Amino acid sequence: MKVAVIGCGTIANAAHIPSYLNNPEAEIKYFCDIIPERAQAAVEKYDCGVAVTDYHEVLKDPEVVAVSVCTPNNVHPVIAIDALRAGKHVLCEKPAARTYAEALEMQKVQHETGKILNIGVVNRFNDSVNLIKKYIDSGKLGNIHHVYVSFRAHRSIPGLGGAFTTKAIAGGGALIDWGVHYLDIVMYCCGDPAVRTVTGETFCKLGKNMEEYAYTDMWAGPPDYNGIYDVDDSVTGL
Repeated sequence: MKVAVIGCGTIANAAHIPSYLNNPEAEIKYFCDIIPERAQAAVEKYDCGVAVTDYHEVLKDPEVVAVSVCTPNNVHPVIAIDALRAGKHVLCEKPAARTYAEALEMQKVQHETGKILNIGVVNRFNDSVNLIKKYIDSGKLGNIHHVYVSFRAHRSIPGLGGAFTTKAIAGGGALIDWGVHYLDIVMYCCGDPAVRTVTGETFCKLGKNMEEYAYTDMWAGPPDYNGIYDVDDSVTGL
């Protein structure tokens, strides 16, 4: 099966590309990135595929069966929708989109085309998560009436001043980047219960003074102190 990787940054190199290379039934035909050097670097590093900068070129190729969308969040919807309408199956990185309306449009087009649209909430495929789901479904854990999840990561705001901390691009911060995993695990394991109310509060404080923010690692790239930091870095909700 010939596939294409659209967006050749961190998550593509850490997860999508190695997984395709490890699958004898998959072949990467294209590496696509708006930064030409990044796409070409992938071709040279993995010794396969062709480097392109326009994803429309990928979608015009009838040999390509599926694509991975590994771009910043703001272009997830348009690329995924274009790919579905071009007859391709889509694995789109999480979050699906920045807003509920954008996600609904993606779902609508998936229904219209009948192609697979999978969002990369990968913890659903974790053996431990599925064991918990099995216990819940079988009644082994009794009547589940309360679930508590919590996560924290110290000094690891990704790429201060870049795409991850710019709301117009990412749609949000800690909640939409990491929180979606925890919300998805709870909903998945509990059989997607209907949500009646949501109460929460978000905070944007930790990296506000970017030049004085102390960190040990910034995996999404070095800080851009002339960039934007307007996303949530702490969230609580019910």
